[in-house]
Formats: sequence, structure tokens, C-alpha cells
Amino acid sequence: MKFDNPRIAIRRRKTYELMDLSLHVIRTYPIRLALAMLVVIAPMLFLNDFLISHLLLIDSEYTSFVHLDSPEYKIAYADIIKAPFITTMICLVIIQAPIVSVLSVVLLGQIVFGVESSLRKLISESLARFGVLFWSVGCLRGIIPGLLVAQGIAIRNHRSYEDHIGLLVLITLYVVILRMVRPFIFEIILLEKTPLFKKSKQQITLSKRSRGIHRSRTGIGGRVMSGMIMSMIITTSLIGGMIFFATTFVNQHQTTLWVLRWGLPISMWMAAGFLSIVRFLNYLDVRIEMEGWEAELLIRAEAEKMKERIQLGNV
Repeated sequence: MKFDNPRIAIRRRKTYELMDLSLHVIRTYPIRLALAMLVVIAPMLFLNDFLISHLLLIDSEYTSFVHLDSPEYKIAYADIIKAPFITTMICLVIIQAPIVSVLSVVLLGQIVFGVESSLRKLISESLARFGVLFWSVGCLRGIIPGLLVAQGIAIRNHRSYEDHIGLLVLITLYVVILRMVRPFIFEIILLEKTPLFKKSKQQITLSKRSRGIHRSRTGIGGRVMSGMIMSMIITTSLIGGMIFFATTFVNQHQTTLWVLRWGLPISMWMAAGFLSIVRFLNYLDVRIEMEGWEAELLIRAEAEKMKERIQLGNV
């Protein structure tokens, strides 16, 4: 590891500087980041569509029997725009968004210190922490409960599913609040490799480490909120561009269905990918303030150089 010459300069930054740096990171490593995120995003994208796409297709099937200029079509078209599909999809992606970091956090941690790694190695390192991730992220942070509620919506199909959607909204609110209070759970699990339970007296558990990091600095929630607002702007911009293209160049109805079914989740996942990079850089910033990484890395770099000189002297 190149402790004395990290690829991302280790120093404290303001919120707008972190967002700007995130864009530079994406520009510098677009393929590696895209692959690391796509491995996680693609299965979730198709799983969500499998679970709730019927909410949109019910209205679509009705409109196929109605003339496009008739009043019945306009009513059905309005029903599509107001369909529970939109609420359910937004809630699911918000709940699941952090898992886009499963591989990208490991990749970014290696990028910082100039470590080259293959996609297979990233997957193996993440799978080594599967148990901790499943409990701390999947169960406690709402991903598994959210999928179970979505499964309930899929089973009910044409029957009443408003109660399930209401429960999903409550889970989403819980997840957002928890994420604002303790956003760095992936970094602690995957980079610091903190265990759930102590195996020795010297070890620090995940919960204790999380409390230590998140209580060490005020304003973390504000930074997370700034990232969420930026993600909303990105998602809205992408959706707006798709709708403009749909209404200008192609069949409005069929393309609107496509935008809702695929454009909405894809736009949200892209925004989640950007937010994951911002969060990682925020994590670095907190570690710098809390532990003085700037000085620590210089000391480590000198130690590595001394070790190399000693090894050369023994040859």
C-alpha cells in the first residue's frame, strides 16, 4: 500500500468539495466502479420488477382495449401516473440503495492506497463478511423486511394491497432516519472488518465502533441529508430527460410505461451509486478528524520505508 502517496489526497474537506471529488473519482475510474455497482444493482433491479411490476401492468392491460383519444383512456392513463407502483418502487430502492456499496466500498478503499484488485477478489472479500452484512444491513436496516412486504404485495396481486404499501412507507422512514444517524456501517464492516461479537478482550464490536465514529462528529446527519438532496436532483433530472424524449420523439403512452417501469429505478440506482461514493469520502473525512489520519499515514509510510531499507540491508 502506498501510505505516503494515496491516489485520493488524505485531508479534511467541506461538503461541496466532497461532492466535487466524487465526480472526479467517477471520471477517473468509471469502468471499475460501474462493474462493481452493476453486479449488485442488476439482480435487485430485476427482483423488484418481478415483485411489483404487476401494479403497473394492470392499468396497462386495461388501456390496450381502449381507444387512445377516448375519455376512458384518459382516466386509465391518469390511473397509471398515480399507480401504487411508483410509491412502492421508490420505497424499495431507497431501502435497498446502500447495498450498491457492497463491492464499491472495498474497491474505493483499495483505490485510495493504490491497490490493484480484480472483480473476483472484490466479491470474495465481500462474501467473507456476508454474515455480518446480512444481519446488520439486511435485517436491521430494512432490506429483508422490505422484500418480504414486497412479496406480500406480489401475492395479493389484484386484491387490496394498500396496507402493505403503508407498511413499506413506514419501513422506509425508519431506514432513512437510521441512515442519517449512522451512515457508515458498510465502511466499518468491509474496511475495518469489525466483528459483531468479541472474540477477545482487545477487540471492538461493530456496535461500539459504530457509536464511536458517529458520535465523534456533529453534522454527519446534515451531510447525509445534503447527499440525499443531490440524489433527488440527479434522479429528477434523469427522469425529466427520459419523459421529454418520450413525449417528443416516440409514442407517449408506451414509453411512459417504460420510463416508470425501468427508467425510474435505473435513475434512482444511478443516484444511489453517486451517493455511495460521497458517503465513502465523508467516512474518510470523519476518520481524519477523529484519528488524525494525515499524520498517521505519514508515520506508516516512514515505517514501510524503514522496513524496506532493513530488508535490503539483510540481503
